[in-house]
Amino acid sequence: MQRPLTMENHEKKPIRNAFSVDVEEYFQVEAFSGLIDKKDWESIPPRAEQQTRRILELLESFQVRGTFFVLGWLAERNPNLIREIHDAGHEIASHGFGHTMVTNMTPTEFRNDIRKSKTILEGITKNEIHGYRAPTFSIAEKTSWAYEILLEEGFRYSSSVFPILHDRYGWPEFGHDPRKMASNGNGELWEIPMSVGTIGPFRIPFGGGGYLRLYPLFLTRALFGSLEKEWKSAMLYMHPWELDTAHPHVQAPLFRRLRHYVGIRKMEKKLVTLLQSVKFDTVSKVLETIKTAEKALP
Repeated sequence: MQRPLTMENHEKKPIRNAFSVDVEEYFQVEAFSGLIDKKDWESIPPRAEQQTRRILELLESFQVRGTFFVLGWLAERNPNLIREIHDAGHEIASHGFGHTMVTNMTPTEFRNDIRKSKTILEGITKNEIHGYRAPTFSIAEKTSWAYEILLEEGFRYSSSVFPILHDRYGWPEFGHDPRKMASNGNGELWEIPMSVGTIGPFRIPFGGGGYLRLYPLFLTRALFGSLEKEWKSAMLYMHPWELDTAHPHVQAPLFRRLRHYVGIRKMEKKLVTLLQSVKFDTVSKVLETIKTAEKALP
């Protein structure tokens, strides 16, 4: 497990946090599973392209490079958008192909899913794809078999664990630091988990999704600061639909609707403030810094 990076052993280098986008359509989220059938995706008007371009504009205005975890289904239908993201200097990574949680796949199904997505993305970008994020952060202890498969399929990192208790995901025993999960003669694979910060005695998940949309901005900034004081990087994650104030309302149970739509109108303002005040880079660059610091420790 990664040892904590402190001011003493990290030589006071500036903290960089990871900026990530899960590129998917609003109707593909897990909150609407069972309500919108995958066979109907083709018939629903797409909306992610416009909002992804808005994210690209915002990142360019603040000279930030991030990692875009792209759903293979969407990439297959929007290759020009993926090229645009890549040509703007951002990292392209995989979000799987069909937005199926790892907990709902067999190892063989998982291998086929990530292989299909990787092939599509590499065909578009002409670059190797090294990063993966499981839909709905669905790598947990019971699906940790996925790491060996990811490594065998050529991936070098995953960002798929939320170290909290949650009704849909979570691996609280994982801990809060990135760590190596698998290795072989060709390399190693690391997990970079989602962020949990400290306010007094409390450990609080933050950094994206409903947490970013729901929390007041001062709390999110304080939580980024709490990790910075520990000399650790945080992970920001978002989705294109979180900037889309006009996307259709799905008739879903109340709690699912709240989880999906809460805070969308304020999301862009919060995002701009964070881009102004927090240092961000790609997931690969942040992992490279962590691994370099790890090697330097006695």
